[in-house]
Amino acid sequence: MKNILLGAALVLSAGLFAQTAELSPYQKKTMNTERFARPVNTGVNHTLLILGSAWETSPELGDEIAVYDSENNMVASVAWRPEQEGHSGLAIWGDDETTSAKEGMLKGETFSIVLFDKSEDTMTNLKVNRWERGDNSFAKDGVSVVGSIASSSVITQDLELFQNVPNPVQDNTSISFYLPKDGKINLTVSNTLGQEVMVLSNEIFTKGMHTVQMDANSLSTGVYFYKLEANKNSVTKQLTLVN
Repeated sequence: MKNILLGAALVLSAGLFAQTAELSPYQKKTMNTERFARPVNTGVNHTLLILGSAWETSPELGDEIAVYDSENNMVASVAWRPEQEGHSGLAIWGDDETTSAKEGMLKGETFSIVLFDKSEDTMTNLKVNRWERGDNSFAKDGVSVVGSIASSSVITQDLELFQNVPNPVQDNTSISFYLPKDGKINLTVSNTLGQEVMVLSNEIFTKGMHTVQMDANSLSTGVYFYKLEANKNSVTKQLTLVN
């Protein structure tokens, strides 16, 4: 029975991230995250599956699961759903070697799993007590299956800037960020010389995740840095613009 469940779960996970023309209603629901942005689809991924029976305390509708690399960059996210027996499949994206930015995970790099509790507005580290298959080490086309998992420690939700999607950029891209409290933000783009070339936003936002669109048609091909400043803190990430 255990092997049958594991096999069915792997099929579910693979189906979640197949490159199909149209997403199923279930896929759309799992990808509709509010706390975490969508990660960059680099075309290289490692499948993580958390079995519905693995949870010490099962998530609730509205809760979200995310995966972070060793440098605390978000590389996978999904909204937990009660359908499919509560199984959760995540595509952990690997790094795009065609860009100088680190959008995803490197071979052998370890990842961590977190849970966002919507009703409590808290984020916690998750500790895997048992792996049914694999572990938390990234491998191209790898598969890891969690057999037992529980909350470990509460994480302070600080200012968070997500990788722009898509990256590399041809004309337009989306930049998402999370604000731990209401406040004015300044989101700018600079070139490799440190010269500011674009102001994307300079206004007040409420607490939570927000997305700003960037029209890059006026910029030349190359590497740029986008910087988010808010509440006396700042975070910077890199993007690549191609023809």
